[in-house]
Amino acid sequence: MDVEKPESREAGTGQGANGSASFAESARDRGEEAVSMTGLKTMLGIKNNHIREAYERIAAAELAASEARAVREAAERRMEDLEEQRDRLGERVREFEEEERRQRRSREDNDRRASRAVRDLERKDAEISRLERELEGLGREMEDLISRKDQALKEARGRIEGLERGLENRETEAAGLRSTVEELRGELEEQRELQRRLAEPANRLRAALDLFNVSQHLKAVHTLSRDLGRPEVHAVLADGDEPPAILTFTWQGITWQTYTANPGPAVEEPRVYLASAGEDLSGVDRNPPNARIFPGGRVVLGL
Repeated sequence: MDVEKPESREAGTGQGANGSASFAESARDRGEEAVSMTGLKTMLGIKNNHIREAYERIAAAELAASEARAVREAAERRMEDLEEQRDRLGERVREFEEEERRQRRSREDNDRRASRAVRDLERKDAEISRLERELEGLGREMEDLISRKDQALKEARGRIEGLERGLENRETEAAGLRSTVEELRGELEEQRELQRRLAEPANRLRAALDLFNVSQHLKAVHTLSRDLGRPEVHAVLADGDEPPAILTFTWQGITWQTYTANPGPAVEEPRVYLASAGEDLSGVDRNPPNARIFPGGRVVLGL
């Protein structure tokens, strides 16, 4: 709408003022009282103010109309955004419900939840708040589920760590067993080597003397030797596949002791023991000595 501007009005008003002046002069000529120029200017100022206020109101109205259109357009865009958010929220609701159906493995209950949520979304937008609360509940359930899964994962990791430690212990035990097997193999090889050496009668007899020398019976022989002097010693192997050695000690042709010493690795203890002793040599076969007590106290073959 075109509105006359204040400048135009002022121009027109100026022309009216000139006419009024002419009219006043004519009136004075006729002797009538005329309106002063000051009063007319005051009236024109008031009118101009009214016109300016009218323009301002019109501008304010146009601005308000523009703002109203902008608000309406913003509201429409907001409504569109809300509808999109509602659609996305509905999609999230369906996703959560599907996840819940898979977790609970109860199709009937989940279908009922999904149908109720869809009906609520179609019936009114105000139910979105309720769905949001349900989503919060589902979020808590998911957090609880995640917490349980984390706990289960932690327990599984603990079991795995326990299994790993058990495996390490088993590996340590296996290494120990392998070491033991190696030691046993070494011992077995030593025993085989010892058996091969003991298969020779001279080696077996020397091994029996070595076994006697590290036994406690050597001290008993030394005790008698301090009282009766150095004894005669005879060493011989008994009969058999793995025979023991028979060691006979005789002091002054009167007192005698016979010891048995078996160096075989499979022989159980005692491997050295006193077989017989006496104070009378009658009825006892006397063999010539073939061993002696060395000055160091050991029994050795040879005279």
